[in-house]
Parts: sequence; structure tokens; C-alpha cells
Amino acid sequence: MEDVRPHLKGGIPEFQLPSMNPLILPQATLDTGANFKATFKNIEVYYIDEFIFRRVNMDLKNNFVDMVLGFSRLRIKSIYNIQGRLLVLQLNGNGPADGNFTNAEVSVTMRGPRLTKNGKQYFNFNQNKLDLKFGQSSMRFDNLFQNNEELNMQTNRAINENIDSIIEELRPVLTEVIGKFIFGLIGKIFDKFSVEELFPQ
Repeated sequence: MEDVRPHLKGGIPEFQLPSMNPLILPQATLDTGANFKATFKNIEVYYIDEFIFRRVNMDLKNNFVDMVLGFSRLRIKSIYNIQGRLLVLQLNGNGPADGNFTNAEVSVTMRGPRLTKNGKQYFNFNQNKLDLKFGQSSMRFDNLFQNNEELNMQTNRAINENIDSIIEELRPVLTEVIGKFIFGLIGKIFDKFSVEELFPQ
């Protein structure tokens, strides 16, 4: 993956990977039941191609990968639709959302059997786990209360004063967004290249 990383910004057609700055995702949804539902569309993720590997462990015998990636910065823009209570905040609005995150760390574990295609063995990771940690974060939601700019400002101030708790509430959405990039990229590489090609004896 380290050899692939410099090419992510412009995309890699042979891997069917589009440009990664920004990475475009159509939608992510968080639904906790009757109390809260949020949909984020037209998601744009900036600087995701700037990751560095902090740790990579591979157990080829047991088909296991464990890695930690670092992102010095991430910016996620989208069009949101939120209805319900987030912590103590009652929200009901839609419009542009903008999140900035620094010193993010992503821990990834992948397991699965091997498949044989055309006489060659390929990894088929189907047990995947991802965990996120963020350094400093800030978020802004425009148009939470339509034309009431004063209430919009107060609510965004409250969101950022409680940003760690807000991030925890939105963790499933953030995990989905980052996971689509990481598992999509790794999956494309392992689909295209056999075990023998990736790890020649």
C-alpha cells in the first residue's frame, strides 16, 4: 500500500479507484431509533490520501492483518439532514456540514480465508474491524434553524464545546466513511494481486 499511496490523489484506473482528494461518497446514515436520525449526502473527504503507516503486522499463515494508519488532518464536508435529539440538543434541520479533524488514528484488523482463482491464491478478508481516534475536532452545521442565525451560532458553539461527546454519538457515521476508503482500497489490491504476487518467496 505504501507504493500505491502517492497515486491516490489522482486515482488509479487499473484498480478502479477514483481520485482520493477529495474522496466522494454518496451517503451515510445514522439511525438510533425514534430519538435521532441523521443522513449525510454528497460526502467529500479531503486529505485522506495523506495517511502514513504507523504499524503494519501481517500473519500470512493465519491470514491476519493488523495495521494502524495516521492522518494529520481530515476534512469532511456533506449535506446533512438531522432530526431528533443529539445529547441535550434538539435538532431539526438540513444544509451544509463541515467537519475538521486533526491527528486521527485508525486501527484496522482484517481476517478471512483464502480463495483460489485460476490456480492462484487470493486473500478474502471478510472479518474486518476498524477503530477511530481523533485529536482535535470541530464541526459546523449550517441552517440548523433556517434563518435564525443567532440560534445557529449558539447551537454550533454548544456542539463544539461538547465535541468529544458529539464525535462519540456520530462515531458510526465516521467509521463508515473512513472504513469505505480503507477497506475499499485494501480490497482492490488483494482482489487484483494474488498472495504469491504480493509476497513472493
